[in-house]
Amino acid sequence: MIEVYRGSDYFEAQLLKGLIEQDGLQVFLNGTALQGGLGEVPALGHLSITVNDADAELAGEIILAYERGDYSLEDEQ
Repeated sequence: MIEVYRGSDYFEAQLLKGLIEQDGLQVFLNGTALQGGLGEVPALGHLSITVNDADAELAGEIILAYERGDYSLEDEQ
């Protein structure tokens, strides 16, 4: 297993997990149980996404595409 994402935004992590899973990869989101225990202690980077070693390159490409805005919704007027 290899880590392909680290962050602190739970919703973004869930979104990335879903995008990666759409390509049929097995994805593990770690650190979600820490959400409730953090309280007022500032903690950054407690969420991570790991995938199988063989899937790391594809997962990384999906994350980069997300960061570029390739998955953003366009406003239709």
